[in-house]
Amino acid sequence: MAGARSLVLVALLLVSAASAQAPAALHAAGDFVAAYEAAAAASGDAAALTLAARAATDHVVYVLAPAGASADEQRAWLELAWAAANAATELEPDSPDALLQLARARGELARRSGVLQNLDVAPGLRHIFDRVLELRPEDPDALVALGMWHLELVQAGVGWLYGGRRDQVLPLVARGVEAAPEQVNLRVEYAVALHALGRPEDAIDQLRLALELPAATAVDRAEQDRARRLLAEW
Repeated sequence: MAGARSLVLVALLLVSAASAQAPAALHAAGDFVAAYEAAAAASGDAAALTLAARAATDHVVYVLAPAGASADEQRAWLELAWAAANAATELEPDSPDALLQLARARGELARRSGVLQNLDVAPGLRHIFDRVLELRPEDPDALVALGMWHLELVQAGVGWLYGGRRDQVLPLVARGVEAAPEQVNLRVEYAVALHALGRPEDAIDQLRLALELPAATAVDRAEQDRARRLLAEW
């Protein structure tokens, strides 16, 4: 009888583990809406809410925007992403992953708003990136995001206003790529930064490297498609 109870317990634990992994598997497969819904249902779990935020933002970046969805629909999903990430940070204020998704949702919302609203967000994003790097000094996503933050402000002509510096872009992005050399999206971002700063040949090299990396997830494959488009454009 005890053996039977043990087997039942093991089976229940396996089912529970499979259920917990389901949102991540859905996200990896590119079913971002289902991943968001499954992860958002775990309202008391910061990690699940962080995944929900990521899935909602990825749905905008990799599905809605390329398909030409309306700005209202894109903003609606980004509001869901922001709400999920905000809830995650309330549960775990020092979670680097939750903070990064909060910054990502805010940044994508800003890109779909007017210039003034966008610039108003800049100090808040910088604060988040700095906090993540206090918690995890070599976080690749935070390093690249901060580098691209500098680039966006410099390109907008307001670097002087918020502390955006051209000479900080490539060192930060390069550190991020060095910390995660097989992360496809970081290679593509590095290429964008290099191209923007007048180094097109180095940018093309990074795109080619991105295309040589293993594409384990739908996001990786979408980023490689982006690399191919940029190669054709440049």
